[in-house]
Amino acid sequence: MTDFSPDIGRVATSLMVARPRELLRELREGTDRVKALKAIKNQVIGSKFKKSAFVSEGAVEVVLEILKDASSSANSSADKMEIVQQQAAIVIGSLSLSDAGLRRLISHEGLPFLLAMLHSADEAVVEAALWAVKMVVQQSTGVPSYLTNPSAPAGAGSPRPGLPGAAAANTSPDPADANAAACSMAITPVHLDAAAMSAIVRCLAAGAANAPHNGNNGTSSGGGGGGMLAPVPRSGRGAAIAALAAALVACCCRREEERDLAIAAGAPEGMLRLLLGSERPDMQVAALEGLSLMLPYQSSACALALSCPAIYGRLFNLLRDPAPSVRLLAASCVATLSRMPGCEQSEAMQRAALPVLLRLLTQPSTRPHVPAVLARLIEGSEALQKAAADADTVRLLAGLLAAEAAATATTTTTAAGPAAASPTQAAPLPPGTATATATATATATSCSSNGTPDLSLCAASSSLREGCLRALGSLCLNRDDSRKQLLEAKVLRYIIKSLEDPSSGVRAAAALCVRALTRCVRTLRGGLLEGGGGELATLLVGLLADKELDVQTSAAAAVCNLVLDFSAAKSAVLSAGGLSRLVDLTQSPSTPLRHHATWALANLLYRADNGVRVQLMEALPWSRMRQLLSDSDPGVVEQALVILRNLCMAGRQHVAAALEWADGGGGGGGGGGCECDARGGGGESATVPGLRTAPSHGHGANQNQQPTLPGAAEEEKREDGILDVLQARIEAAAAVAMAAAAEGQDCGSESAASTPSPPHFGSAASVVAWPARTGAAETAACPGTPARHQHVIAHATHALYAVANLLTGAPSVKNLVASRRPLLSALVAHLRPSAGELALPAVWCAVNLTWPASGGGSSGGGGGADRLGRLEQEAVTARCRALLDVRGAELLEELSRGHFSRDVQERARTALEQLRSGAGLAAAAMTPPAAAAVTAGASPGLMI
Repeated sequence: MTDFSPDIGRVATSLMVARPRELLRELREGTDRVKALKAIKNQVIGSKFKKSAFVSEGAVEVVLEILKDASSSANSSADKMEIVQQQAAIVIGSLSLSDAGLRRLISHEGLPFLLAMLHSADEAVVEAALWAVKMVVQQSTGVPSYLTNPSAPAGAGSPRPGLPGAAAANTSPDPADANAAACSMAITPVHLDAAAMSAIVRCLAAGAANAPHNGNNGTSSGGGGGGMLAPVPRSGRGAAIAALAAALVACCCRREEERDLAIAAGAPEGMLRLLLGSERPDMQVAALEGLSLMLPYQSSACALALSCPAIYGRLFNLLRDPAPSVRLLAASCVATLSRMPGCEQSEAMQRAALPVLLRLLTQPSTRPHVPAVLARLIEGSEALQKAAADADTVRLLAGLLAAEAAATATTTTTAAGPAAASPTQAAPLPPGTATATATATATATSCSSNGTPDLSLCAASSSLREGCLRALGSLCLNRDDSRKQLLEAKVLRYIIKSLEDPSSGVRAAAALCVRALTRCVRTLRGGLLEGGGGELATLLVGLLADKELDVQTSAAAAVCNLVLDFSAAKSAVLSAGGLSRLVDLTQSPSTPLRHHATWALANLLYRADNGVRVQLMEALPWSRMRQLLSDSDPGVVEQALVILRNLCMAGRQHVAAALEWADGGGGGGGGGGCECDARGGGGESATVPGLRTAPSHGHGANQNQQPTLPGAAEEEKREDGILDVLQARIEAAAAVAMAAAAEGQDCGSESAASTPSPPHFGSAASVVAWPARTGAAETAACPGTPARHQHVIAHATHALYAVANLLTGAPSVKNLVASRRPLLSALVAHLRPSAGELALPAVWCAVNLTWPASGGGSSGGGGGADRLGRLEQEAVTARCRALLDVRGAELLEELSRGHFSRDVQERARTALEQLRSGAGLAAAAMTPPAAAAVTAGASPGLMI
């Protein structure tokens, strides 16, 4: 083989440089600019080396000058000037596919001249300008598309204008140009303004006025928006312009700013018209991609799409398209539209899209984009989540997440050198990882090519992690089996590490995944809380101060679950400053975030010691607490009542501290430990909404403490703000019960009185597992109970238990409750068999209110003790007679015989005996039965 001499290479290089110089000189001299531009076009198209040679010789500047001159020329030969514009735009578009060419175009402000050409009356000029602008935006955007390498039939792709047969033949950009676009380094993105976007969107309707009407294209089918959509040209220059405009709009919609401008300019309607009215594959695919990016952010566009009956058939057909990327785009549109209220075929669309996505998840070309679409599709649907989980999706997603994390770690180690290697990077990957490693490694390696990160591919890597985490979070939100599979996949360390990811979307998705895992006690104890949960708690508390609302909301929900029943995790959250941050978040304008923060505070108080209560009362002033108790969201009000309920429990000194806090004293040092969260006393687990039910023994009424009154204690007048709030909630439920009774409904039955349905925040509101007595059984038992009434009943449940706690306080508190006849009337309104589970806290209020005096009637001890005993007995008698005045004895008698719960019947008999004895209706005070006996420790009837 003959070796080439270095001299030959130098000669070839000089000739290559000489040719650009010669062509550019001809262009400057202006002898035949059209000929020179065509020659340059033929040189640079398809050759990165020649692009670089022309750019280095100043081709961008020269061609821009020619373009400016042609745009402003008053030359009588307008046709020739339009040809010059067309050819110049094509050359500029091709040169911009090199980094140097794009930088020079931007620095010399060439884009406005290309955009101005969109207003030309010559369609060839408009087509060339659209193609050039698309190349510029595509090269500068650096955001990956589903259609990185679309497999489309003839006629698809982005046609390069000015070439023979451009309107009909497959004129996709050549591989060299596509490579240049895909491998671009960091470039300052080009941002289009509203005027430019409006001009581009207007091109979507190119040729529509002259297009023949096709009655079968689905755009004029009766009803809704179908009639407003004009027919679409099938061929010709107008069709090519519309296809290019659709591809450009789709490219722009990959960035938030341009997407909003496109929506404002009316792009969804134009893209929908192209999707439904065109049979050109390139036009359909471009419109489909644009719609998949715009529909999630524009409900009116979704309504317009659903008003066209043809949209269903079109999407079903596209779900069966031979190209995987097209099927993915169609599934993305289905994931959005099927969640809209106006979708008539939501279940059919979801059932059709799910298997498509599961198959695409196994294909390397589409795998990185599938998880995000899958997460949107299955969100909030337990049926779809189960179907996806049964298809082994948890293992596939976990493998993809692990492969991507391992590839990123390998790339980072390679870039940092051998010294950066870590033994943890050699950890074995979970099953299913091998099939995804090649794709993830290629992506991660591209992110650090030549030591400089490729922003587009790094964004793809972040998008992949976010999609995997969101899909895993959705799959594990309601299914213990899926949580178990995820733990077995050994990817927990990747999930926790993702809480620190630079991408806010990844952080939010990781917090969502952690939140899903923390809904199961077994999961918490089996993996998340290994080592005490200190690392996880610290990371989640840090995310509570994140700049992104989604991150804060998911982190607050995860903290809510984490702190309920695990002292080590609770201590870690408190040590990291979690309590003060949660208190700050209770003032958030975001309802879900405010709800989760209040819920987390309520759970922090569950089984909390005295120090935690003191911290809460110092951080959360009563004025702020009153705002939470009157919040517009019922879920926030419910959790605020739980906070009150927990603060008031566990003895007289804790009740006094809570009253002092409400009186403006700041909480003092008397807030006691309390376990009154969501458990029912008396042996029955009567769960209360909003609080996770965990295994528990011996709570509340099973460990009753007799509220014996000490010796000479002067009753102290206290602010009754807490009682005002609680009374209002109890009276509201009593009014609902009276209204239901008047209508002949039994809506105070067990179903209506138990836990209400979860708040309607989609999947984001379901922070913890709901009690077993909620759901379908309740609805079936009381189908006529409105949701607002269920919230009223839930609020009253917590309020009644809080009153029962207060009644374990000093005699002054009991006397204050007894002196409030409206409160007593509302309380005894729930001492009915029809009150269902509301009867249990109500009867505990009666038990505590009528509890006999501790030392009355003793024969010894001196005159002072006798006097104290007599005063105490007189106070008990007065309270019992107040209860008799509101038919307490009659209702307790009825309750002891007619309630469905034996526990409630026994408590009612205890209260009835105490009531009669205290009021002097019995011969002697009777000792309460063992079930209601009070021992030192927890306050009666509050451990729910």
